[in-house]
Amino acid sequence: MHEHSGHRGRIIQKLDSGVLQEHELLEVLLFNAVPRRNTNDLAHRLLNAFGSIPALLAAPMEEIEKVEGIGKSIAAYLRVIGQFCYKYFKADVESQEFPMDFDADEFVSYVKMKYRNTNREVLDVYYLGEDGRLFEKKRFSQESFYDVKVEPKEFTASLMKYNPKGVILVHTHPFGVAKPSETDDLMTSKCQMLCSIHNIILCEHVIYAPNGVFSYYHSGKMKEISSHYSVQGVFQQAKEEEGR
Repeated sequence: MHEHSGHRGRIIQKLDSGVLQEHELLEVLLFNAVPRRNTNDLAHRLLNAFGSIPALLAAPMEEIEKVEGIGKSIAAYLRVIGQFCYKYFKADVESQEFPMDFDADEFVSYVKMKYRNTNREVLDVYYLGEDGRLFEKKRFSQESFYDVKVEPKEFTASLMKYNPKGVILVHTHPFGVAKPSETDDLMTSKCQMLCSIHNIILCEHVIYAPNGVFSYYHSGKMKEISSHYSVQGVFQQAKEEEGR
């Protein structure tokens, strides 16, 4: 028996359960293309390179081949699946704006891929459902090359419209560095307070720049801002002041 057959069998048994993560689904997709190798590493490398399965299936063969361990035959296999989905199921993989499941690490990889050609400052807000899946994205600014603004009224209206469990902010610095400015921190704080008022979690704020990305979640700034700018924090502070 092949050394990987047990692992493959266990993953296949979970296909109908709906619990497989994106990299595991890609592992299964690669089984036929790579019959005698562990596809786990390949799946992770592909997702790191393209950010999501839809982005991968929309990529040209020459881009897929650039990933370590991916030859022409595997690239062709993945490309034909993308073409098949588009033609027969009307699943335009290029129109998929975001990965279905939110994972902090995988989302950063997605941002690196998705925003690498953005040439102006934008702020995108992603909405997370009760099931932990991203279901909508709204762009709040795209008119200025060098500035992005979020009106509290507009942001609040979107929270009431989509009623998410959580939101994720993605902001671009196409002509600068990924390090957040004081303005970025202030915007994050305002969005956090508005989310808190509606009992919604501000999960993450990722800043993309040509030199890399900055994650408020991974840096610890998200936790710090959440503790200071929340309804619960305001009441706690007032209670402490009353006790002095």
